[in-house]
Amino acid sequence: MAPSRLFTLLPLALGGLVLSTAPVVGLSLDDVQALNRELGRLCNAPPRQALAVCRIHARLVRAL
Repeated sequence: MAPSRLFTLLPLALGGLVLSTAPVVGLSLDDVQALNRELGRLCNAPPRQALAVCRIHARLVRAL
């Protein structure tokens, strides 16, 4: 797999991991809300490298 494709899939994989394991590892709703706020700030004016993360964040927010 090409490194750029891996970089694109990594945020999706991490997001899924966070959402699926949050109750198991003790991640609180406050932590998830803080992550959402920080991603919102980042995605307000994202650098080029963060565009994939911001697209995933937008999809997650729309889905919730």
